[in-house]
Amino acid sequence: MDYSGRFRPVRPLRPEDDFNHPVEAHPFFNESRYLHLVDGAQGLGGWFRVGQRANQGFGEMTVCLYLPDGRVGFHHARPQGVDPLRAEAAGLHFGVIEPFAQRRLTYRGPLHVLPHGALMEDPRAAFQAHPAVDCEVDLLLDAVAPPHGGELLDDAGQPYDEGEGRYFARAHIDQSLRGRGRITVGGESWTLQGHGLIDHSWGPRIWQAIPWYRWFPCTFGPDFAFCLMVVRQADGRLLKTGYLHDGGPALLHVEEIALESRYGADGYPAGFHLRFVDERGRKHQVEGETVNALPCRHVRRLADGRSDRTRIMESLTRYRCGGREGWGLAEYMDHVDAQGRFEGMAAGW
Repeated sequence: MDYSGRFRPVRPLRPEDDFNHPVEAHPFFNESRYLHLVDGAQGLGGWFRVGQRANQGFGEMTVCLYLPDGRVGFHHARPQGVDPLRAEAAGLHFGVIEPFAQRRLTYRGPLHVLPHGALMEDPRAAFQAHPAVDCEVDLLLDAVAPPHGGELLDDAGQPYDEGEGRYFARAHIDQSLRGRGRITVGGESWTLQGHGLIDHSWGPRIWQAIPWYRWFPCTFGPDFAFCLMVVRQADGRLLKTGYLHDGGPALLHVEEIALESRYGADGYPAGFHLRFVDERGRKHQVEGETVNALPCRHVRRLADGRSDRTRIMESLTRYRCGGREGWGLAEYMDHVDAQGRFEGMAAGW
């Protein structure tokens, strides 16, 4: 799960990789896109995800908005009969204008507006207490850095087989961007201009395949961005990887990452301190402060009737690095063990 090409061959990206790929035979084949965009001046942002699970017969979509006064808007759906070659589901659409250069995201559909994100611990109760209102989103997105990643290959040059039960991220692309557009929620409307990141993955995926990960994407502006990831892999190895965009024409590989996380009394991530070293040997220090957090869950029903569960904390985050302030997301994913513990937190991460 490293896309620098240092540990495993990576197929070079092609323009067509910005679109959906042919469906593979694996029952858990997934092709998904995630995007976040944050306007820090207004304290307004959101993230959006579309996934196609063609061999399971459904698509997935999620819209999450962080509103300036602390409220959170959320909607999730699993529509049937979607086109696996289109990055859209239930009113949410990812469009490509020019591959890896310009894209457009639109959404028209319902949104539940909640007083705070912690209500998503019980989504059914939250949605019943807060009926959906109409929502429209229209964003134009321009890349500010080259794409990072690709498709992992085996020694024979074929798509890499992660191994039964370990399927998570065979092919993955991240790209820093800026965007502008309009968001309407019920009778309220905002024009926003900010920065963010798009993430595109394809291949078999089982969310519970790894114990935990910590993901820190932040785009400060057109000349500075990073995307850092610390992952406890299925085989027990600890992977630390990522990229830095520092104004040059090429991305810089991140050589080393040290992470210290802070948690609140509720067990939610409250902030973090990151130290990382880029391939030039330059050291960087990052402070992250959680501004608004929302828990999401993925539940897999096992053949014996038990449930296998993962929690993902999606936190709107203020980043500070080298005198710069930026806004992004911080994502903490934890598999829930048999004792109900979040594995990354239990391990001290």
